[in-house]
Amino acid sequence: MTEFLHDREQAFEAKFAHDQDLRFRVAARRDKLFAAWAAQTLHLSAPATQALVAAVLHIPDLHNHTDMLVTRIAEIFAAQGHAVERNALADALGECARQAKHQLMDAPNA
Repeated sequence: MTEFLHDREQAFEAKFAHDQDLRFRVAARRDKLFAAWAAQTLHLSAPATQALVAAVLHIPDLHNHTDMLVTRIAEIFAAQGHAVERNALADALGECARQAKHQLMDAPNA
């Protein structure tokens, strides 16, 4: 019985670790897709796009990460002279999250 409980505990721990890893990978992919979407929307050059993606991926992974991400992209839009509402950015971010999850579920080693 003890071995069964130990195996069950290890299975739960492995699933938890897998789920945490997947959440991290989805969030990182979402952020990258969101930055790429913003760059494409703003018609940024390839080097500017790469710089934007790198900047977004360096936003600290804190409890307010999503808000910091949307704020940073809104600032970039404003600096480029484009007015954009936070709701529109939140919608785009949500779509990027769906794409990221879909991509990682279809190709988990990507």
